[in-house]
Amino acid sequence: MKILVTIDFSDITEQVLKQSRMLADSMQAEVILLHVAEPNPDHITYDYDPAAMYAIDPSEIRDQIAQRFHKEHKDLQKYAQQFRDQGLTCKALMVQGETVEMILNGVEKLSSNFIVAGSHGKGMISQILLGSTSEKLIKKSTVPVYLVPAEKTED
Repeated sequence: MKILVTIDFSDITEQVLKQSRMLADSMQAEVILLHVAEPNPDHITYDYDPAAMYAIDPSEIRDQIAQRFHKEHKDLQKYAQQFRDQGLTCKALMVQGETVEMILNGVEKLSSNFIVAGSHGKGMISQILLGSTSEKLIKKSTVPVYLVPAEKTED
């Protein structure tokens, strides 16, 4: 049995890892940690100011993206080592692309039997306008999806 665990480095990550460890241990399953990094933007237009355009150095942007990817990769490997330290078989992969597509692609290519993902509990308006990754996974996945809910906070 192989469990594909999606990691997004958000506040829910620790809970997703904890639940995944319990599931993997009880099912004697191999764990594959998968982080889908955001695709590189075609261009960056945040607070676009044409007068300041000459000041943007594309190599600085590439360096910042590379540093972020390096940190995410290092953190992902650290999580995988924690699983291995507990006697579980674990691999860690980082891919780049559209999140749901890459997760479902990973299920197929890695012959995973199960997906564990965090559910961030976005509000209804967010879900209507943007949809949710977990909702799309449930609709499109050919294997069971185990959702770890975000902890509710008091307002």
